[in-house]
Amino acid sequence: MSLGKWQKIDVTADSPYPVILGSSLEELGEYLHLQYKDVEQILIVSHQVVSDLYLERLKKGLLDYRVNILIVPAGETEKSLERLSQLTTAALGCDADRKTLVIALGGGVIGDLAGFFASVFMRGIRLIQVPTTLLAQVDSSIGGKVAVNHPAGKNILGAFYPPLAVWTDFSTLESLPWEEVENGLAESIKHALLADQDLFEFFENEEKSIKQREKSIWSEMVTRSSAVKMKIVSQDEREQGVRALLNLGHSFGHAIETEMNYRGVTHGQGVSIGLVAAAHLANAKGLLSKVELDRVTQLLNTYGLPTTIKGLNPEALLQRMQSDKKNQGGRKILILPKGIGQAIVSKECTDPEILAAWKQVIS
Repeated sequence: MSLGKWQKIDVTADSPYPVILGSSLEELGEYLHLQYKDVEQILIVSHQVVSDLYLERLKKGLLDYRVNILIVPAGETEKSLERLSQLTTAALGCDADRKTLVIALGGGVIGDLAGFFASVFMRGIRLIQVPTTLLAQVDSSIGGKVAVNHPAGKNILGAFYPPLAVWTDFSTLESLPWEEVENGLAESIKHALLADQDLFEFFENEEKSIKQREKSIWSEMVTRSSAVKMKIVSQDEREQGVRALLNLGHSFGHAIETEMNYRGVTHGQGVSIGLVAAAHLANAKGLLSKVELDRVTQLLNTYGLPTTIKGLNPEALLQRMQSDKKNQGGRKILILPKGIGQAIVSKECTDPEILAAWKQVIS
């Protein structure tokens, strides 16, 4: 099978897999035929809106398979053990077995939920990630992290479960509402801030082209941003070291999402505010200059991303951070930017310092 205009980048983890960029939904079936001879049944997990837009295109290449569609409601609250149980019941009703292949067709919520389902159903069945949002294409579909939420915190129940492949069709981005674009932009800007100064400048210089959705610029944006994630994951698949840097902004952002019960704030908005809080903390600790702090805030504002939030209690948010998965021995572990294009793991942040950072982003 010729890759044509596709770009294939391998994630060289313990279980290597390709991220195929610029592919088409219709061609996935041909890829599966060539790579996996024993697949007979496919379970496609998706949201109704995404299914209405893209299912027929995807199914064009899957005519030789027994295909079942499992539709779940949209929203972060669907990443739950209750929804996982319902998916299991539905899969058994379709006679799914250990040779069944799961395709996660959608954004980050679908990728997490369907991926976690695949990781535990009959002790693990095969998975293909087909990300249809900017957030999923640049970040959440890559790296093998899958999870559901718990009342104590986001993604508390999860696994490292790499897919067979990540199949990225840039055309699915054309239908995205701008709010969904912002979710992905927050993660892309995060990648630039922690690891790629040139990419950060790309976002500063290409505002007009990105907002006008110029295809070549969007392809470059997705490719460069996802490359940051792939490089880091290849070095540290199970987050024992450098991969923790990808959580820049997330300790703060997840606290906001959990405090608000995943309503009224999107993941990207939480990350955006979290990036600013982390930048304030880094500035206070001498890691980030005032000029660099202002650049971070200005870039997020440029793309319509929030840099403050109203009505939340800083002390309650600090308490929410107690359940962060990076913490060790009750001590909060935070990722902080070090200038533009670098980040560090900090084990030395005190509660008063973190509280002061929270107060900078709560209006």
